[in-house]
Amino acid sequence: MTRINTIIKKRAGLARTTPNFIIYEKDILGVKHIYDLQMEMLCKNLLYQANGNNKLKILFKIKMIQEQKKLWTSRCPGELEITNYRKNNWIISALKALNNEKIKICNHEIKDFKDNHRIKGGNIDLIELIEEKEFATSAQSRKSKNIMFLEDLLEADGITLLKWKHLCKEQGLNMKGKIPKWFKNLEHKLLADESGQVRKIKNEFIGQSQKENIHVNLFDENEKQDKSSIITWNDKGEFPIFSIDRKKSQSKKYKRIGIHLILVGDHYDLHNSPRLEECKGCYRNISKKKGNNECLIYIENEISRKIDRRKEENDIKPYETLNNIIKKNEWLRSYTIEEKRDELYNKKIELIDKIIKTNEENFTKLIKNSIFEENQLNLETKQRFCILIDIKKKKWDINVEGKRIYSYNVIWKIFVLDTKGNTNEELIFLANHECNNENEFKLILRSIIVGILLISENSEVILGINEKVNRLIFEFINNFSNRKKIDSEFYLELLFLEEFLEMNNIELIEENEKIYRIIKEKRKEMQEMLKNKNIINTIKYNFELIDEGLTTNEYNLIWNNRLITGGFRSWRKSVTNAMWKNEILNSEKLEDLFMYNYRKEFDWITSLEFISNRVEFSQRQCGAKDTIDRSYRIKNLLKEQPTYKILYKRNTNKIDTDKCIRCGKKEQEDWEHIWTCEDNEFSIDEIIRESPYKFEKILLESNQSEELDILRNYNCEFINIIESPSNILLGKGRKWEVIRGIYNNKFNDLSKEKKVKDLIKKLWIFTYEEIKKRIWIPRCEEIKRLEDKAQIKKSDLRRKRDGKEILTEEFRDIQLDKIKKQKTTEKLEEKTKKIKLKKQISIVTLDKMKGSITDGNNIARSWDTTIKIANS
Repeated sequence: MTRINTIIKKRAGLARTTPNFIIYEKDILGVKHIYDLQMEMLCKNLLYQANGNNKLKILFKIKMIQEQKKLWTSRCPGELEITNYRKNNWIISALKALNNEKIKICNHEIKDFKDNHRIKGGNIDLIELIEEKEFATSAQSRKSKNIMFLEDLLEADGITLLKWKHLCKEQGLNMKGKIPKWFKNLEHKLLADESGQVRKIKNEFIGQSQKENIHVNLFDENEKQDKSSIITWNDKGEFPIFSIDRKKSQSKKYKRIGIHLILVGDHYDLHNSPRLEECKGCYRNISKKKGNNECLIYIENEISRKIDRRKEENDIKPYETLNNIIKKNEWLRSYTIEEKRDELYNKKIELIDKIIKTNEENFTKLIKNSIFEENQLNLETKQRFCILIDIKKKKWDINVEGKRIYSYNVIWKIFVLDTKGNTNEELIFLANHECNNENEFKLILRSIIVGILLISENSEVILGINEKVNRLIFEFINNFSNRKKIDSEFYLELLFLEEFLEMNNIELIEENEKIYRIIKEKRKEMQEMLKNKNIINTIKYNFELIDEGLTTNEYNLIWNNRLITGGFRSWRKSVTNAMWKNEILNSEKLEDLFMYNYRKEFDWITSLEFISNRVEFSQRQCGAKDTIDRSYRIKNLLKEQPTYKILYKRNTNKIDTDKCIRCGKKEQEDWEHIWTCEDNEFSIDEIIRESPYKFEKILLESNQSEELDILRNYNCEFINIIESPSNILLGKGRKWEVIRGIYNNKFNDLSKEKKVKDLIKKLWIFTYEEIKKRIWIPRCEEIKRLEDKAQIKKSDLRRKRDGKEILTEEFRDIQLDKIKKQKTTEKLEEKTKKIKLKKQISIVTLDKMKGSITDGNNIARSWDTTIKIANS
């Protein structure tokens, strides 16, 4: 990227030494780095491949198992730090790239989190005991000896380490050859006796491990088709359905497909075996080839059973009477439904414990005791529920950690609707919710999850909530593209809702006119309740939902052990912006502007908008004037104008001194000298005092009477702010902030009205331009005149000084000083320590910003106040 950076800087009229954040910072030049684009793509695409359609899932799992076997570890590759890239394995290379950004796709430290990713058979994996480099190189050796856990290296007592030859003999392998280095290192680490005479392991490892056999989960193939039996089950309101198992199904709901058998004749004898024949085609037929006289149907998984069969003439007959088949099928159906109902109820109880975190156990007890049961009397018609939710924001507060906390009161009202639209069984409860970020949509979705947990299976639900949230849910459920779903900001909550509704056969429906009026009235009552202080004061429950409990995907994006809940690509874009903001925050060239950043003295949004010249041109526009203006502002921000000090330091051709040639080479011409030079016709203070009056004339000429009145009211205050001492640039006035292009927040505090704020910004920009016109431009013209007089051309200044030129006495003295100040070992060590400290501070500040983004906060207005402290 160095070549590209150089080209961009040259085109933008910037020096090579300009920091790269000027190019890539979104609010300045806004160029997209290739690495950043790749990371944005990986965050989304890897997750889509891991949790997308079945074929992609299978491929992903194969690659993960291959990596697990290659490393020979029980751990899931998704939770490991991948150290090496793999040839022909895009997934592992992608994981390696994400690992560099502290991103993983699994976290098995959480209880009951996808246990099937790990191989079971021991407590201590050798990955915990062997060094990282050695673990990768020793994989083949450990694999050949079938050693994965510490338990595999111990004798039956669980406290004695096996000798290498004894281990080989126990495994039935050849004992020839050297003892591997990894085993010797393990002996040194594990054995209490350093001499190795006593093979007892150290006390810290005793009791953690037990000798067990390794249990490997083998692939469960489908059973062979049983040609001597038929499958039967009872459907609602019909005679038994019969089928012969045919093939595997691709459906999510059904595992097998069978040939449909129907009863022969119009009259059936209940006390004899029924005569059956193959159906030629009916409404149940799922076959794509409808005209081949074959009827294929889905076989029920849970309420079906096998019966032995025989052939009589051309018909098929089961070894049971029709009456017995019906009775047994009915019993199996009712027993299975009841058993399933109990299982689902227990799952709901576990789910409530898993996802709801509360200050009192009584809240979870209230939720558990409020679960609606399925209607036993009428199984054919679905129960209809209404879930109404309303929230009211309270005043924010500061917690013990010094973070802002937003509080909301939440009210639920759930009731049953009968077939005529009348309400029954009304349930009302209230609770308080506290969170770090202000996101009402997220809170409503999480409150819906709490409410939906109470709804019985096989039901219909009408949501009485915010219309936008309602639309969001329906759009997500009706969107069949998993790739588009991943982009949702509320992916975690919406996916949980979709999976829960599908699993419990709950259908979301829209309300009719009558129900709409009922919901409207009840929501008004709820809003009144939230306004009633007597009711609000009775709220004693605090609740929140645990992110990890809401996960339904097998693989998830986890940054620094924190779950990313949705909008993965937009999350990465925000992180990319944070990375370049962090570069600004920790830049040496801007260090003086962030010395006391906790004071929130500067308005960086306005400042960067001005520096990038987006006040006059849009981000998509560019031209010669735009480039020149932006270049000038960036150089002032960095204090990198081409002064004689900088040109001399660069060893520029025909520049023999770093002194100012305008004021007779009395002082060194650095950035500050430009504005204070004796040769300047006007001083900065004069320009600042005159600027409001000049701006007033412009408004008068353009007949902007309203703006003129505003300006006259704030003229004095504007000048007072600029002439007052700076709280950040110690020992200097705020006029130096103006020259750097930094907009002070004191100007925003003058008024809350938008018109006033806009006019003050225009006056501030006018003052900045006046300083440029009356100091910088005359300076450049005078320098050009003096250089022409000294016969220094522009082409000369583009070259470096020839090394063969005779050095002046002054130049020789400078060279001698440089030799005297040669870097000793101590100075180098000191410099290395400083660099390490700066890197550490940069990592800490970046992690703080990333953490805030992961929590769902927008750092656009707070990034500059991140306190710079290194990890202890």
